[in-house]
Amino acid sequence: MLTKTSRHIPILLEPISDFLVEGLRNLPESAPKGVILDCTLGGGGHSASILAKMKAHPTLLKHCVMGLDRDPEAVARNRAKFSEEISKGQVEVVYSAFSDALKAVGDRPIYGLLADLGVSSDQIDSETRGFSFRFEGVLDMRMNPAAGESVAELLSEIHETALADMIWKYGEDRFSRKIARKIVDLRSRGALPKTSAELAEAIATVFPPAQRYKGIHPATRTFQALRIYVNDELGELEKLIREVFPRVAQGGHLAVLAFHSLEDRLVKEAFRTHELYDLPSRKAIQASDQEVEQNPRSRSAKLRFAIRK
Repeated sequence: MLTKTSRHIPILLEPISDFLVEGLRNLPESAPKGVILDCTLGGGGHSASILAKMKAHPTLLKHCVMGLDRDPEAVARNRAKFSEEISKGQVEVVYSAFSDALKAVGDRPIYGLLADLGVSSDQIDSETRGFSFRFEGVLDMRMNPAAGESVAELLSEIHETALADMIWKYGEDRFSRKIARKIVDLRSRGALPKTSAELAEAIATVFPPAQRYKGIHPATRTFQALRIYVNDELGELEKLIREVFPRVAQGGHLAVLAFHSLEDRLVKEAFRTHELYDLPSRKAIQASDQEVEQNPRSRSAKLRFAIRK
């Protein structure tokens, strides 16, 4: 069921919004109307903060914040949340994967770009979407429930070796072979788990008893791998880096928030090796101890800034 308000807490909110609005403020007054592109709108927290800072300098409001999301629930929430700003032309909310951002932008210049690559709390905390093993949700995990195959469909047909390779590649779980064997064995006996909680419990049995409930849950890495795979998250990011990043206008600011090493490695490599970008800092920015205490999901976040030459 769609919740009217988002429960997602935006991470590193002030540094991101300050950096992106600074890029707008550096533009000459004659700069044509353009957009700040929020590639993963989610709960709309970052876009709201960016817009609030733009309102503090009214001349910036000739530009708009364009938010994209491929989750129809997030799109519906944000169209309600920003209804007034949408009517004034200050915000556009687009139902789209960020790899298709250029279709929405058209020929307008992109003066700022934000890509928050994490899964939103609204998705994780949904009891029906299957992202979390805390609930008996169906095995789906698609960010866009209308596109692609669900985790349930994937597990019903994938070969054991391919499953093991996928868990290792995207989850880096050293028990990947045993986990794949367990899942395929359950499938052969007609006992394939039907919910997230059931799948997590099955995965836990593969681990030695002393490791099952010590530290992170044994299913965490497998769930990450399945989610990345069914949503083609790395393919989407590669297309964003290849096609959308270079379209940012000269002097435009880019901010990318990554949550695991696979994503961060791609972003770091793109920013450091490509001649298109200047780096305000070569090190990633991380949440403060205070922010982590208030929002534990910020612990793994790495924020990288770049400026288009």
